[in-house]
Amino acid sequence: MPYQDILVFLDDGTTNDTRVKSGFKLAKQHDASLTGVALATMKPRKVKTDSSMVRRRMSQEMAEKLVGEFTEQASREGVAAKSIIIAGDADESTVKMAHYSHNYDLLILRQPNPDHENYSRLTQLSETVLLKSGRPILFMPYIGTEKCPGERVMISWDGTAAACRAVHNAIPILQNASEVVLLIVENDKTRANLSTAIVDGFVEHLHNHGVQVTVRRVLQGTYDIATVILNEIAETATDLLVMGGYGKPSLQQKIFGGVTRSILSSMIIPVLMSH
Repeated sequence: MPYQDILVFLDDGTTNDTRVKSGFKLAKQHDASLTGVALATMKPRKVKTDSSMVRRRMSQEMAEKLVGEFTEQASREGVAAKSIIIAGDADESTVKMAHYSHNYDLLILRQPNPDHENYSRLTQLSETVLLKSGRPILFMPYIGTEKCPGERVMISWDGTAAACRAVHNAIPILQNASEVVLLIVENDKTRANLSTAIVDGFVEHLHNHGVQVTVRRVLQGTYDIATVILNEIAETATDLLVMGGYGKPSLQQKIFGGVTRSILSSMIIPVLMSH
């Protein structure tokens, strides 16, 4: 089933244009509507003022400018689009973003850049939405990719529920891919849980959905799993990684598994995650 509703996050970062273009391409591929969302509480880059009132006004103006440009570009692209501006303080607007996300088949967010003034804010947004939206998220790297991902896809497969959800949420993209690799990082756990028969059954299941898959098994060795995955990506022409997002919300913080956090911080290509 194709995506019907896609939500793309807008900001004044250098990767916004690539993120929006990917949204337009996916919307056209799936004949989907595209919504651009901006936060009126996001501090504009290179703004230096101690006045909270001035910051709020400039944040609102930036959000209005972003959605205006997005709407004009969507009209030129011939894509059915609308826009949302979310107000409220940092915590409130982040929770609102997660709630708005329930209404969409796919979300497109940005990877937080440690050098960006809003790094902690963007990290909070990414982690909260991943854990609370229940929707698949396409994270675009801050070291921008110039093309829409999805031509050559790698699935990080460990047989968990999160990985299974991510793969099924990505099926509309996988069906249009020219190459899909099911990567299994072999260790004691995966050898016990992912026998040849089980993996062959999953491959057949994907074939039934029109997805042709090649299985690749690599030994973990002395490396952590994230490093093995990133090395495999670096050695291939992969332009999209699909994987489960692991973690759980606690009372005061988000607790992520090591692989999820490492990939989110070190990703070199777009990553589609589901929790």
